Amino acid sequence: YDLPYALFVQTFMFVAQNKVITAQYFTWYLCLLPLCSDRIKWTSRKIVTALILLGVSIVSWLGSAYCLEMRGMSVHFMVWLASIGFFVANVNLLGSMLCEYKGFGTELLLSSE
Repeated sequence: YDLPYALFVQTFMFVAQNKVITAQYFTWYLCLLPLCSDRIKWTSRKIVTALILLGVSIVSWLGSAYCLEMRGMSVHFMVWLASIGFFVANVNLLGSMLCEYKGFGTELLLSSE
């Protein structure tokens, strides 16, 4: 069993599905990431693509939120679309991390067969 990875996945999805996003919530799962990051193949094309998609979604969400809150522009639909994109990018990243998970102690299981 891999408790740190399970806690990371659970916290990541809790933050991704939350109604409100603040920087504080990202620290909830980022503090767990060092405990399990060695078991994720970060160099795979799937993970890199998911991280780029997440970066683009963050920039589009921040840009549309800035236009709404600071500029007073009526961009509610853009914020809504950016929020959906941000959620999809988070779920895509989690799915990619689950696919590229190497497992805890799988080298021991494979060598015993």
